Amino acid sequence: MEPVRKIEEGLKELYDANTGKVERQPDVDIYDVGENLVIYIDMPGMKKENIRVRVYDRAIEISATPTQSESVGKPLRRERISNFPVLRKIEVPFRLKVDSARAVYKDGVLQIVVTKAGEYGVAELKID
Repeated sequence: MEPVRKIEEGLKELYDANTGKVERQPDVDIYDVGENLVIYIDMPGMKKENIRVRVYDRAIEISATPTQSESVGKPLRRERISNFPVLRKIEVPFRLKVDSARAVYKDGVLQIVVTKAGEYGVAELKID
């Protein structure tokens, strides 16, 4: 079992050394609610000031930087999403009305509501 323990310790050291450098992707739920898309993103422990939301014509990008917390000792394990930079780009099958988007962060969940501008696709037109 000694080789397995050495591998586990090496992986833990590698993980700890890269905490704060490796980006994480938060869990996302997306709902089509008639004219709007409603997106919920789990971001517990993040501060509202550190979250950035960008809305493009057919995608939404969420990024956040971690806040350095007061540590009382050497961390043995760091897995909470708030310890890592966050980056998530969500492409959607609709054009979005960029100026209609709004975001609310409450209880560790970021909610984004944006109005759809129409579906992408191909249309074959009848020539009159």
